[in-house]
Amino acid sequence: MWKRRLTLAILLSLLLILTLVPVQAQEAGGGGTLIGAFDVGPGGAPKVIPFMDTAGRTWLSKIWSPLISWNEDMSALTPQLATEWSANEDSTVWTFKLREGVLWHDGEPFTADDVVFSLNLALNPDAATAFPGFSSLSREKVAAITAVDDYTVQIELTEPNPRLPFFMIFAWVLPEHALRDLNPAEYQTTDWFFTTPIGTGPFMHEEYVADQYWSLVPNPNYWNGAPKLDHLINRYFADETSALVALQSGEINFTYVSGDVFQQLQDSGYQIYDGPSGVTNYVIMNLRNPAFQDVRVRQAFLYAIDRQAITETVLKGTATVVPCISPFPNMWPDASELNDYAYNPEMAVQLLTEAGYDTAAAWELVTYYSSQFHQDAMAAQQAFLAQVGINVVPLAQDVPTYNSYFYTGEGWDLSYRGVGVNYGNFPFNFYEPGGQPTTDGEPLQGQSFPELLDLIAAARVESDPDAYLGLLQDICKFQNENALEGYMWTAIRYGAGSDNLQDFYWFPAAGGGPYEDHAELWSVNQ
Repeated sequence: MWKRRLTLAILLSLLLILTLVPVQAQEAGGGGTLIGAFDVGPGGAPKVIPFMDTAGRTWLSKIWSPLISWNEDMSALTPQLATEWSANEDSTVWTFKLREGVLWHDGEPFTADDVVFSLNLALNPDAATAFPGFSSLSREKVAAITAVDDYTVQIELTEPNPRLPFFMIFAWVLPEHALRDLNPAEYQTTDWFFTTPIGTGPFMHEEYVADQYWSLVPNPNYWNGAPKLDHLINRYFADETSALVALQSGEINFTYVSGDVFQQLQDSGYQIYDGPSGVTNYVIMNLRNPAFQDVRVRQAFLYAIDRQAITETVLKGTATVVPCISPFPNMWPDASELNDYAYNPEMAVQLLTEAGYDTAAAWELVTYYSSQFHQDAMAAQQAFLAQVGINVVPLAQDVPTYNSYFYTGEGWDLSYRGVGVNYGNFPFNFYEPGGQPTTDGEPLQGQSFPELLDLIAAARVESDPDAYLGLLQDICKFQNENALEGYMWTAIRYGAGSDNLQDFYWFPAAGGGPYEDHAELWSVNQ
């Protein structure tokens, strides 16, 4: 493996980081200190908390545990605090059996009451969490949440939901004994999550310094075995470039890297982690704006952008063009049923002219992507669109700022973003009235399509796997034909680690999962 020579500058950097991060002795497994930039990249989201997470779940799962998570490669669900689950015949009543003998970080026992408390808090309108939108649940769809006994929880729904377990990966469990007196209206502003948090995850809170780091120590009572590490630290960086510099100087052990950076690092001795993102990158058009209500304008966006050229040159062959919101080919109908929207600027101009599009208009293209990789992709989109008279200006924002208004449906016209889509938890709620907390009650993109809503209604209650997949393909065909959004590509994502990491695992799960990474096994070879 490639070895880096410690120069005086690197030694000074290491001394600096040691002054920033607490390193007092702890009773632990002797596996060293692992410092990572876990919230750099599209799967990260600094400052998010449980039930307010659109990403950042790789880190959240180190402290708190969900009922269920994805397995290592997101190919199936795996037990966490729930060990098994089952439904009645029409999937309106789900029963979850819980893991026995689990302790909270403060030594209190974990029980079904904690699950009932957590779900009721997440669904409390005063708490105004993001959980309903990302879980396919809402207070109206939940008739009751009951602790049958200390280790059994029953969720009774007002309508069938055959795939509820896929959405319960977002069901973080919080300690009732520590939060029972919390005013739900203060959920989003309490400092408890950063000062005295208590979870059941593999690591426990030690110290949080805003915009600098979050330091954890091992949970000796973790149900899957005490972690080997002495410390696990999440360093915060303004962007991917600064995190990469820290990795190369030896200050950190791991960071997300873009595809172009991966190509530079792959023969340099770093451990490389990769996999399909399961995320579709697309341009969502706010159909509240009359300029985008004509299907010909939306189709013109797709014809105007040479998506294939961008994936091959700008994205260095690490992405694949998609025909709809679904990133996986098995969720697409036969190619003969789809419009590939091959690059055709003449067609784009013709459609814009027919629709009476105002070429003097200019739109901000808001995004939360800050990496050079995505900035280059947006610059290419901007250039292609300008050639046909569509003027956009990319505007990158941090995730909390973006999330603070985007899901209301107001304050934006165009957004370049990503959404995780798979067979189990398709984002139906993005297209349904009331599915997101928009101010006007309309779907996120601002307009309802009756045929699409009928397909979604049928898919939501379809329990036969083949029939359900067929409905997803029909949804893809409808989205493609009507150009509901500007579908771009799905990419491979990469992480890079130092050569002294032992048994470390990272997967580019959409939103950070959560997925099973067996963090209790991680160590750093000193």
